[in-house]
Amino acid sequence: MSSIIEKDALIIGGGIAGLWMLNRLRAEGYDAMLLERSKLGAGQTIASQGMIHGGIKYALNGNLNSASEAIADMPEHWKSCLAGIGDVDLTGTNLLSEHYYMWPRNSLRSRFNAFLGSKALRGKVSKVAPKNYPDFFKRHIKGPLYELLDIVLDVPSLLASLSKNHQSNIKLFSQDSWWSIEMNPEGEFKSLTMQQGSETFEIKAKQLIISSGEGSKDLLKKLIPDADLPCDMQMQLRPLHMTIVKHEHPYPIFVHCVSDQLTATPEVTITTHKCKDGKFAWYLGGELAESGMHRTQEEQIQVAQNKIAELFPWCDLASEQWHSFFINRAEALTKNGKRPETASIHQYGNIALCWPSKLTLAPNLGQQIVNLFHEKNIDRGSYDNPDLGKILFPGIAIPPWDTL
Repeated sequence: MSSIIEKDALIIGGGIAGLWMLNRLRAEGYDAMLLERSKLGAGQTIASQGMIHGGIKYALNGNLNSASEAIADMPEHWKSCLAGIGDVDLTGTNLLSEHYYMWPRNSLRSRFNAFLGSKALRGKVSKVAPKNYPDFFKRHIKGPLYELLDIVLDVPSLLASLSKNHQSNIKLFSQDSWWSIEMNPEGEFKSLTMQQGSETFEIKAKQLIISSGEGSKDLLKKLIPDADLPCDMQMQLRPLHMTIVKHEHPYPIFVHCVSDQLTATPEVTITTHKCKDGKFAWYLGGELAESGMHRTQEEQIQVAQNKIAELFPWCDLASEQWHSFFINRAEALTKNGKRPETASIHQYGNIALCWPSKLTLAPNLGQQIVNLFHEKNIDRGSYDNPDLGKILFPGIAIPPWDTL
């Protein structure tokens, strides 16, 4: 016999999107529950660089689009949450850097790209005086160097902040356990039944929210016949080849290195993270990660080493620990295959497929899901549910630089 659990909302996927929506819905008085198949943040979220940016990387060609406009106010929104006065309480989250920098190096083309970006986002980019350069750059570059309003967060502590007040409603949906999904005669979600140990739990919900990234595809197959699956509920994958170098260099670096090409993507995007062994890791993204999908790991490391040596000749990291790995960024399908510009929710009956598009836009997605519940007039239920203590809390994923 199953123990029946009733909820207003059942969220599947414990990355930044699912956790942010859980916080927003519960703050609105809805009884929401989240299921995660692995660890919170496993996959796309934990592999992010933790940047909360205001759109400069989408304005390097001088054009403001819906992506840069939607994202422009996100750093201030996140800062309010970090201070405990925003729509989600993020107090306790570790701030890795209060500033992010944009460096156009010395070529005229890269300086022109940076100039276009700074003009497109006037008021959100400022030129740094040489005396105020970060220690890493002092006495090594002639400039210019730009300071952005962007910040960088420690993702594991962000996941901890988002889950700390809701652990009784965040549960491990073990992939190894038996489970099934039932739809009602109208083709809407009715319940998810899963076995945990010797017990069986049937979870009923008024609204099913899927925010499981790449795992959404298999789940949707169980819910919606292929013939009925709307195009806007399909996904595309953007493969990235991320690079990590672990070292003991004393100065952290948080910078977009602007390309010599007229492009909206920085040549290399670098963040610095402290490892559990006391070393530091530079985490390399940007165009290096996007173009690296066609390279082997050995080739990617060699390209990354050459690029770092070219950019920072005063910093010899050739003998340090270099690693690389592939990760897919799952996104909503677009007609032209380009990255989606905004967070989005796609509906099929009482099933909502949610895509934040990027870490920065999680608050935007959270607001959209709250608006959806209001528009659909979903009642706030009062349920007498059984004790869920036997279903485990998933725990938090380990960042890639601590798994190597």
